[in-house]
Amino acid sequence: MKGRVLDYDLQKSSGIISAQDGKRYNFTNSEWKSNDIAPQKNIELDFVVDNESAKNIYATSQTANETSSAAVVSLIFGIMGLFLDWWLFAIPSIVAIISGHIAKANIASSNGRLSGSGMATAGLVLGYIVILIYILVIFLFAGFIA
Repeated sequence: MKGRVLDYDLQKSSGIISAQDGKRYNFTNSEWKSNDIAPQKNIELDFVVDNESAKNIYATSQTANETSSAAVVSLIFGIMGLFLDWWLFAIPSIVAIISGHIAKANIASSNGRLSGSGMATAGLVLGYIVILIYILVIFLFAGFIA
């Protein structure tokens, strides 16, 4: 039967599958047969029904179902840095850089559960460029004063 993981609790090593027949089936990690993909929400799968439980579960596709919030923060603060760094002492760009690196690390270690790598990259690029311009302007200004 085909279905999709509705929920998976890592602490309990169990979850719930929503099947094509409209029913929900419980499963445990011991019935998960796809070694290359960990059980996670929204993965499409094939399985066998045994009473009210799913057995012999194989993932058929892996979808990224969540966007990294750190990636969104990085992009937003990267854009804010373009306009507000001069008045906020580069704090938006610093936040963009830190959250961009956090997002990249979280996305890399999520086994495809998180998306948003492009947003994190854009936030990092904007943050670094604006910080570089900010530093250059400070040095040029200091040079003119001296």
